[in-house]
Order: sequence, then structure tokens, then C-alpha cells
Amino acid sequence: MRLGVDVGRATTVAVLVGPDGTTSAHAVVDSSASLDRSLRDVLDALGPLMNVPYERVEVVCLTTDLDRTPYAPSPVAVLRISPPSHPALGPSPRPGGLTRVVTGGSSLTGRTLAPLDRAGVAAFARDAAAASITSFALCAAGSPARPEPELAAASVIARHLPGAHITLSHEIGSPGLRERENAAAANASLGRWAEHLTTTAERALRARGITAPLFFARDDAGLVSAEYVRRYPVIATVSATACALRGAALRAGAERAVVVDAAGSAVRCSAVTDGELEAGDAGPGPGGLWMDVGRPRLNTLPFGGEDLPTDARPRVDALVAGVLERAPGSTVLYAGGAAPHFGGDREAISAAAYGAARADTRVELEQVVVAPGRAELDRLIGLARDQALARVVSAGAAPGGARVARAVHTPVSYLPGGVHRIRVRAVGPPAGATS
Repeated sequence: MRLGVDVGRATTVAVLVGPDGTTSAHAVVDSSASLDRSLRDVLDALGPLMNVPYERVEVVCLTTDLDRTPYAPSPVAVLRISPPSHPALGPSPRPGGLTRVVTGGSSLTGRTLAPLDRAGVAAFARDAAAASITSFALCAAGSPARPEPELAAASVIARHLPGAHITLSHEIGSPGLRERENAAAANASLGRWAEHLTTTAERALRARGITAPLFFARDDAGLVSAEYVRRYPVIATVSATACALRGAALRAGAERAVVVDAAGSAVRCSAVTDGELEAGDAGPGPGGLWMDVGRPRLNTLPFGGEDLPTDARPRVDALVAGVLERAPGSTVLYAGGAAPHFGGDREAISAAAYGAARADTRVELEQVVVAPGRAELDRLIGLARDQALARVVSAGAAPGGARVARAVHTPVSYLPGGVHRIRVRAVGPPAGATS
């Protein structure tokens, strides 16, 4: 049995889902200002409705959004490792933080641009320590092809600041330097939020006798362990809509669906095909910084209030029509608390919790490689697949069930021949689940 929980701004929903995907119990309560209180209240409401004790729960799958649990971002020291550039192209300034550029890095062909300025890295670590900053984001030019400069800089910082929290840009984000740097900086700033989120959720579950492993939904509706979220929180800040879209399609058994996630403050819509959401492009992330961390493509109507405006229906219909143009023949479904206003049923409010409960552990790996021939490319793809499998297990997947769900490679057209972009998705059932 899996327990799915959606902690929203207005309501908190919990569903108990069996191995066959059927919901055996669900509960809805008003959300509290306290995450801990919201979780305890919904578990207290769900308990009497369950036909099994909480000890039988195998996995807890939680989805919530960053704005549901306000936080004070940690000050971050952002270090770019690259040749000098115009100040307008430098790292984005961070309130209360530090930014600096030191020489080093590589091209996307793997060619070293300059030796790493280790003395400059050490000086940056000392300046951060003097400012009481312990969260770092390191971004080297070309690191998706050659991560060694980031790893070397991290070792220098760790020697000067033992216990520093260091995010390496090649582990998250896309090949684009600015988007990857922004993602790393946002990730580093979210450390305190992630620690509060995971610790509070674990405490609330244990207080109600639930000892099952805790997983959090990613922004693409996959799952990762609580420990993985502590390290990479930027991938799990707006997961509720993705879970609602996928959950509504799964519950309806629709292979092709256009799903509307309706709330009083905004309506979001996207297409779901065979349980997968449309891949999105780069966009604003935490702090409004432009980044690409694998979020789905969404068409959004922001209403800006807690209640739907009187002209909401025709505007939502127009929104759906636009998505149907790129997904013709899809079934239209509704999710979210405001779904009944547009023809959805009362169960639509539980779509996000259900989507989280039905999800598998997932990671995405992206690299740039140089392969002069097909044999070398196949070897590098094989290595990337192995790395993705190892990473999904580290994210909480059961080792025996981990598999590569997708592996694609494309030549980088603007670089010399032999440069390829590899993207691998690895998935697996969360450890502890029987299905």
C-alpha cells in the first residue's frame, strides 16, 4: 500500500492506494499555516477510514510546492569557473551572497580553456567564510562535457571550509551556462527549506506511527527520496501540478489526455500521453531566475485571487482548445479543488495525491560527450546509462527494479563533428514498495 499526500495552500489531501492502483481511502482537511499540523490533521482524518493499520503502509509519497512553506533563502557564494567575460554576462548578483569568476573551465568539446585558478578558489572560500556563508554553487564552463574543474574547486573549498554545502552545476540543469548556473545557485539557496520540509514531514509521520520510507515528488511527477531532496531541492519546488495532471490521467485510464489543474488562484493545463507529461523548456524558477531543471510544459491562466472570476469558464475553454491543437483527440480531464466549476467530479481534488502515490522514482542525466566514431559513442552512451541507473538507486529506487526508460542522443549542430548531447532517464519503484 502506498500513501499519497498533497499539501496545498487551501487543502491537504491524503489517499491510500493499493497495488492495483485503486484508492481504498482518502481524506481532505483544511490546510494549516503549519506543515506539521496539516500533515497530522490529514493523517488523523484518514486513519479511521483505512481498512489496514498505518504499519502496513509501504511508502509515503508527498507533493507540495515551495510557496506552500515560505522560507528564507540561504545566502549563496556563486563561483563561475571560466575565462573572463563582459560584466553584463557575469553571474547574476545574489542578495546577501557573493559572486566571483575565476579562470578555468572547458569548451563543450572537452578542450581545457585555462588551468583552474586554485588560489582564486581558495581566496573565494576565505571571503565566504568571513561573510559567514557556507552554501556554494560552482559552475564551470563546459562542465556537462568535463566536470573535473568543478570537482577540483569543490575539493579546494572543502579543505578551507569543512562542512560547506556545495552544489555542482553539472549534476543539475542543462548545458547552457547561465541556466545551469542559476539552477545551481537556486539549489544552494534552498538548503534550509529542504531540511525543514523533510524533517517536519518525517516527524509528523513518525508521530502517527508511520515508519515507511518518505519520498517527495519531483517537478516532473517522478519521486525521489527525502535524502535526495535535501541534496537537490531545486528539482522539487513545484511538483503539485505535475502530480495532479498525471494523477488525473492515470485515474481515468486515459492514454492521451489534456488535463486542467484548476485552483482559485490559477488554472494550468497540459497534455499527458501514456502517463508522461510534455517536456517544457527553460523558464523562471525559484527567485525568478531563468533555468532548465526538467519541468513540464504548462499553459497557465493566473487569476491572482482565491476565488475564480466570473469569466473563468470561457477563458479556460480557450486554454484547453489551445492545448488540444498540439494533442488532438485527447480526452479532457479536470483536477484540483476548483475542478467542479468546469465539469470535474468531486474526486478531482485528490488527483495530485493520487499522482504522487502512483509515481516511480526517477532521475534525469544529461551529458555532452565527444565521440569520433560510432563505437566510442556507444561506449559513452553505455557509461551514461550505468551512471543513470546508479543515480536512480541513490535517489531511492529499489535496485532490482531500476531500469533505463529513455536514452537519446543528438549531435550538437553548432560544434565540430563528434559532439553529442546524451539524455538518459532512469526509473524504478521506490524502495519498500511491492509494486
